[in-house]
Formats: sequence, C-alpha cells, structure tokens
Amino acid sequence: MLFTRLSTRLLTSGGAGPVAIRRGLSEITYKGQNLPFDITNHRLLAIKFTIFFGVPFAVPFILVRYQLKKAAGHYP
Repeated sequence: MLFTRLSTRLLTSGGAGPVAIRRGLSEITYKGQNLPFDITNHRLLAIKFTIFFGVPFAVPFILVRYQLKKAAGHYP
C-alpha cells in the first residue's frame, strides 16, 4: 500500500514527463518559425504544395487512363 502511494505520487508529480525548453525573451519569434519549410515566399510555397499534393493525387488517374487506352488497343 505504501509502495503504490509512493509510485503514484512520483508518476503524477511530473518528474518523469517531458522537459520544456525555455527561451529568452529577447528572441524574436514569428509565425511559422517552427515549420520545416519557409513560408515567407507565398508563390513558391503554393507551387511546392501543389506539386506535393497534386502529383500523388493524379497518379491513380493517369494509371487508369493508361490501362483503359492499352485495353482499347491505342498503345502497342
């Protein structure tokens, strides 16, 4: 009984939890600072997102079109 109280007290005290890193107040922060890509150039960001999401979305449609044309005899 004593061991269970002690173990629950240790686990709930936050000693085993993740450690937060504190930063100084003099650091300048901005939106998107913690992202792995640059968001300051909006046109380049739009192009990258279109390629990143558009190409995998289009691949199944391109493959189906190829298979249908191949079945119809348009491709040798």
